[in-house]
Amino acid sequence: MIDGKALAHKIVQELKLLPVPKKKLAAVLVGDNKFSRSFLAQKAKTAKELGIIFDLHELPATMTQSQVEKEVKKIAGKRNVGGVVVQLPLPTQYLREPILAQIPIEKDVDDLNGMTRGILPPAPGSIKRFLHELNVDLKGKRAVVIGPGFLIGKPIVIWLTGLCLKLTTWGKGEFDERALKEADLIITATGVPKLIRGEHIKENAIIIDYGYGTGDDGKLTGDVDMASCLKKTPFITPTPGGTGPMVVAQLFQNFYHLTQK
Repeated sequence: MIDGKALAHKIVQELKLLPVPKKKLAAVLVGDNKFSRSFLAQKAKTAKELGIIFDLHELPATMTQSQVEKEVKKIAGKRNVGGVVVQLPLPTQYLREPILAQIPIEKDVDDLNGMTRGILPPAPGSIKRFLHELNVDLKGKRAVVIGPGFLIGKPIVIWLTGLCLKLTTWGKGEFDERALKEADLIITATGVPKLIRGEHIKENAIIIDYGYGTGDDGKLTGDVDMASCLKKTPFITPTPGGTGPMVVAQLFQNFYHLTQK
């Protein structure tokens, strides 16, 4: 298994060699979501380790669309704020894009606008680092992305386009078993527990699992059935302890870049 915690720790140690950003990293949580709180707790923990001020703003889901937009704009406009994170997903009554549009490009550490120079969104940034550490070259590889969602799958697809021999994408919970068995690199982000099993993959396929959900036993699990897949793959990320810590580490790498230009 690929130890995402250990690799994230390595990135944090690299960041400790740089000057500590003087500006705050602001995060906005609208409503209450247990997975969002878990991710925010990871971000707060990493910020503390790096000596960065992590300023969490909790907004009730009773606020109107306009009120949330104004609050995010107000937070992002503060001179002592160097980066802003709007924790996704938002409650279903809100339109995502107008809220995210309130974050200036130069403070968008998630690069959800796709225009922030010099950084990658944390998801493809973490894929790039994983492959670098594993000494894997994408050239000549067949890659699939299952679940091309806004925060994880979509930016990964954009980054992968043109880097590998063939790129295939499927929607949430969907895939063609025959095509999946041809894949050298499988990236999944559906939230469907144990969607991918050992019989679905070829020998030596690399699996990067961004999915998270609750299994039948009530425990956090990813999209991959670890027991069966580990028999066929040399590299696979576990859930928890795989992609989650890496995404957080990459976000802070982006924050350092934006605040030290």
